[in-house]
Amino acid sequence: PVWIKNNAGWWADGSIDDASFVQGIQFLVQEGFMKIPSTTQGASSSNEIPVWIKNNAGWWADGSIDDDSFVQGIQFLVQEGFMSITN
Repeated sequence: PVWIKNNAGWWADGSIDDASFVQGIQFLVQEGFMKIPSTTQGASSSNEIPVWIKNNAGWWADGSIDDDSFVQGIQFLVQEGFMSITN
């Protein structure tokens, strides 16, 4: 849905917080709108999402990177434990 690119842009520029962005991505995956390849979930000791992920979100929102590049960033969040995806 278009609104997730809006959310990604807002998150990248600091208009919404990490939790709101993660919640939106989790919804998209759980509802089948976004497909994340099988990814082992990790456990992060940090609550701060790396800045490069926010950069990717902003670039994805404005069309500078493709969906696959954005999904790779989401996979990283899952692998590192910043985001949990349940089926």
